[in-house]
Amino acid sequence: MNIREFINTIKGYGLLNALIMELLRDNDAYNELSRYFVITNTNNDLFLRPIGIVKHGLNDDVVRSSPMGVDGLIEIFDEFIDGLRNIDGFSHLIIISLLNKVTKEQQKVLVVRPRRLVRFGIAANELPEIGVFATDSPHRPNPIGLSIVRLVNRDGRFLRVSGLDLFDGTPILDIKPYTPDRSVGINDLRTPNWYSALWKRIGGGVI
Repeated sequence: MNIREFINTIKGYGLLNALIMELLRDNDAYNELSRYFVITNTNNDLFLRPIGIVKHGLNDDVVRSSPMGVDGLIEIFDEFIDGLRNIDGFSHLIIISLLNKVTKEQQKVLVVRPRRLVRFGIAANELPEIGVFATDSPHRPNPIGLSIVRLVNRDGRFLRVSGLDLFDGTPILDIKPYTPDRSVGINDLRTPNWYSALWKRIGGGVI
């Protein structure tokens, strides 16, 4: 069996993502892969290696339709467990993820409708067309996700969280604590008129 046949076999069994994640977790394999998947500039080399993965076992449609997100686990790989030291006690975490199901065509999208509001009863045809950088749409040039989740508890290298808006198997690139210095007071928060009008329609408070 040549390498092309091997890859096609793995893909046929739906195991390609699992193979890639295992290769990234193995130090020798990672070092070999990094020879080919490195973005180089004049100052340093950058390779974004996942530190963990999302696990909840729910299908994508359940996650898409959940207004408040779902419960699940963030599994941190063994070699990064020391990075979790003293994370216990934070109520919320900022999760940086790689939206690995976004296609190359979807990465070319620059104008979208803010479809997250459909979850709250707004019809899709009532949503304005706006620039992707004015939304949290997953369809964007660099498919990087930012989520704020509640940390329920930690069990070793497993973080049990609620409010996940990420698909099962999503690679995690980084985790940061959500701290008061990152918060914006309600009196300082402003949004465009189109957003304020839609927010009020779904029962949100005054912005």
